[in-house]
Amino acid sequence: MLQLETFNIYILLCVIAPIIGAFLLTFIFIFEKQIDSLEEEKRNLELKQDLQRANILQLNQQIQPHFFFNALNSLLSLARINRKEDLVAGIEALATFFKFKYNNHEVLIALKNEVLFVDSYLNIQQLRFGHRLTVHKYVDDAALSVQIPPFILQTIIENAYKHGFEKHIGPAELFIYIKKMDKFLLIEIKNTQPSEKIESAIEQVEDELQQGYGLENIKKRLELIYGLESILFSIQNDQHFYTVTIHVPA
Repeated sequence: MLQLETFNIYILLCVIAPIIGAFLLTFIFIFEKQIDSLEEEKRNLELKQDLQRANILQLNQQIQPHFFFNALNSLLSLARINRKEDLVAGIEALATFFKFKYNNHEVLIALKNEVLFVDSYLNIQQLRFGHRLTVHKYVDDAALSVQIPPFILQTIIENAYKHGFEKHIGPAELFIYIKKMDKFLLIEIKNTQPSEKIESAIEQVEDELQQGYGLENIKKRLELIYGLESILFSIQNDQHFYTVTIHVPA
């Protein structure tokens, strides 16, 4: 026979066991819900990152390499006057440009790769402008490993050619200054511009809108990647220089 004390313990266990089981089931249910919630947040974050990456790549593709036509015309002119060495150098530079432009799909790349891309662009443009244009370039060696969005430098420099050097005759200068600071990368690109505007008011407005579109593209990409509070993007347009300054985290 069961003793009274043993019987009471048995009854107590029979009462407590369902309660403990209910608590365990509730805990397991809440735990599973939290796991499901975390998985949902993870999926949403991945979708958001994929969307952000798609937006960045789309913005990359919006950059119009209009200079291809001018480059081909320059190469054609070199062929006509039988400047074979310059023609070969130009074709090699154009091939390098194509290779980088259409094989690069990264959100961030090392600055040294962007600089090589810009150098091929500058070499092509030098064939067109010759001694009329002087390029001053300083790139801090410590900055070459910093990751930046592709086509940032090229877009700004392309604007300088398209909206500055191509529209006016006479000597011109392009300044490229890049330095790694303590916590950020400094990029400053400026180009000379004539004090007198020879185009009509309508053409000038259209030109400013096109130039602004390219720079707005850059700003959007920087904001998507780094966040609005982590970047500095400024434009200064005075009588002699058009200057674009960028700070991004290093």
